[in-house]
Amino acid sequence: MDEQIKPSQPVLLLIPHYNNPAGLAQSLASIGPNEPCDVLVVDDGSVKAPLDRAVAQAAFTGQGTLRILSLAQNKGIEGALNAGLQWAKARGYAWIARLDCGDCNVSDRIARQLSFVEQHPGVVLVGGAASFVDQAGVEQFVLRHPCTHAEILRYMKKNSAYIHPSVLFRLSAAEAVGWYPLDVPAAEDYALFWALARQYQVANLPDVLIRYELDPNGISLGKRRIQLQSRLKLQRRYFDGSPAALAGIARTLALLALPYELAFKLKARLRRAPRPAAEDMQ
Repeated sequence: MDEQIKPSQPVLLLIPHYNNPAGLAQSLASIGPNEPCDVLVVDDGSVKAPLDRAVAQAAFTGQGTLRILSLAQNKGIEGALNAGLQWAKARGYAWIARLDCGDCNVSDRIARQLSFVEQHPGVVLVGGAASFVDQAGVEQFVLRHPCTHAEILRYMKKNSAYIHPSVLFRLSAAEAVGWYPLDVPAAEDYALFWALARQYQVANLPDVLIRYELDPNGISLGKRRIQLQSRLKLQRRYFDGSPAALAGIARTLALLALPYELAFKLKARLRRAPRPAAEDMQ
C-alpha cells in the first residue's frame, strides 16, 4: 500500500479494460498527481488489442501504485468489476472509485469525494456531474443528477441517478448488497446503486468530476436495447405503485420504441436549455 494513502480510508480507483489501450492511457493520464488513491486496471481477457503494461505505466503519474489484474477469459464488465472488488477486499481497501477507459478525471476529483464522505460519514456512495464530450473532445452537454438522498431515491424510479465512472463507494456496503449483479446486463451499475440507496445514505456532488466520452462502441450506445430491457426489469422489481414508478416504466417503454439517434438529439437539445439540471434520455 502506498504510504501517502490514509490508512483509515484507503481508496482504489478501479478501471476495467477490454481491447482499448489508447483509451486506458488517456484515462490514466487524467489522474491528478496528488490524488489519494491506488489504481487497479482489470484487463477482461483482451485479445484484439491487448493492454500494454509499459504504456499504461508511463501514462500514470499519480502518487499511488498502478496494478494490473489480467483475467484469462472475458467475463464481461460485471465479472471484471466484481473480480476487481474481490481483489480490493483482500487487500484492505475501504473505498472504490470508478473510471472507464476513455473517460477522464478532473484532477482533484477523488480528493473532493473523499473529503465529502469524511464530512458525511453516513454516506456510502457519492457521484458527481459529467461533461459529455464526443471523440474529438468537444463538449456536447453537462449532465447533473439530484444531490440529496431523498431526491436520488425518487429519481432512481426513472433511471440511474449516477454516472457510473464518476462514483466513489464504500466497499463493505457493496459487499453487503451482493456486489454488481449478473442478471441485468448493461445495467449492473443501476442495480448496485439502487440497492445501496435503499439501504444506506447516498449523495451526489453538483461539481463536474469527469469528462465522459460518447463512444459509439460503448455499452450505453452499442447495447442500448439490452440496457433498457435490464432497466425495465429493475423498475418492475422495485415497483411500489407510486406515480413516479409508473412514469419510470412508461418512459423506459417509450425509449425502447425510440431510435437512439432521435433520443440523443432530444437529449442534447434539452441539456443545452438554460436550466440547472437535465434528464437522462438514454
